[in-house]
Amino acid sequence: MIEYINKRMIEWSTWCKRREDGGMGYPSKSNYCSLVQIHGAGGAGPITEAAAALEIESIIIAIRKANPAQYEVAKWFYLAGNFTIKRIAQELKCGESTVYNRLHALHLTVMDGLHDIEIEAQDRAEEARAAQRLNPLAKLEG
Repeated sequence: MIEYINKRMIEWSTWCKRREDGGMGYPSKSNYCSLVQIHGAGGAGPITEAAAALEIESIIIAIRKANPAQYEVAKWFYLAGNFTIKRIAQELKCGESTVYNRLHALHLTVMDGLHDIEIEAQDRAEEARAAQRLNPLAKLEG
């Protein structure tokens, strides 16, 4: 288990259970707006609880499409409630050691996804700085 990822996943699951969408599945603002707040034009900005959870949410959505079995681990371990590993193993029809292995694989996938998000943010920030160096008046004109 990767403790940092486990902490992020717990925060994400808490956010999922109480997000302000009225239970309808529609957030009060778009993911794009939250991502702009995270990374802004300069690549920096405050990362709010919702924005951090949205990072995990985007990764989980990709996992759900690409690897439904791995999503099941996330669902049972983080979203379903306070189940024991034994109960999760019963639900997933596997052994307890397999649950731990799948959980570790999930954590690695989430960690890779977070790393990809960070690289993309750094690339956007570098592009913005390069554009600013090429045309220093663009900021004043726009």
